Amino acid sequence: MAITNGATLATAVETWLTRKDLTTLIPDFVILAESKIFRVLRTPEMETKDAAFSITGEYVALPTGFLEVRSFMTNSTPRTPIEFMPDDTQVTSYKTTNSKPLFFNIVGSNFRFAPPPSSTVTATLVYYVAPSTVSTGSTETNWILTAHPDLYLAATLAEGFARAQDWENARSWGAAADGILGQIKKQGSQKRWGGNGMTVRAA
Repeated sequence: MAITNGATLATAVETWLTRKDLTTLIPDFVILAESKIFRVLRTPEMETKDAAFSITGEYVALPTGFLEVRSFMTNSTPRTPIEFMPDDTQVTSYKTTNSKPLFFNIVGSNFRFAPPPSSTVTATLVYYVAPSTVSTGSTETNWILTAHPDLYLAATLAEGFARAQDWENARSWGAAADGILGQIKKQGSQKRWGGNGMTVRAA
């Protein structure tokens, strides 16, 4: 059976796990596997752009599903990069407002900008967003499961065998998942930079 959605993933995990007593826990295994995958995986497919991100003050809520900033730039003329700055440096260096922010940090579920803008500033934010999660009882899917069902299967089986205290299989499937993650990240780098990587040109 092809692994194309949450329901077929659950069936495959049950078949490979061969532990009927753990069938009801498969949704938990998938959630745990997704948590680990989403923490480490960063590929072009996970990027999204907000070309009209509104900076209304010192603190602005992070976008839904936000994982990590890739690039940040004001839409002013000329356009100005908004760069990362540690929070303690922001506090001591920028105590008054300015026409536009130059730096950002993340505090809780908010961006913190420095210097704080004196009025609303529009920026272009390119960031990594978490994929949608997969429900094992439905036909739901996401781009990772569609493109890399082997990753979902290996990572989920690693969690299942760990719960069964079958440490040999847990380590084996965990290593398989790590290897697939590495391959996907390499594929993403090749997609971004080209198959030959970055080219060094003579001066």
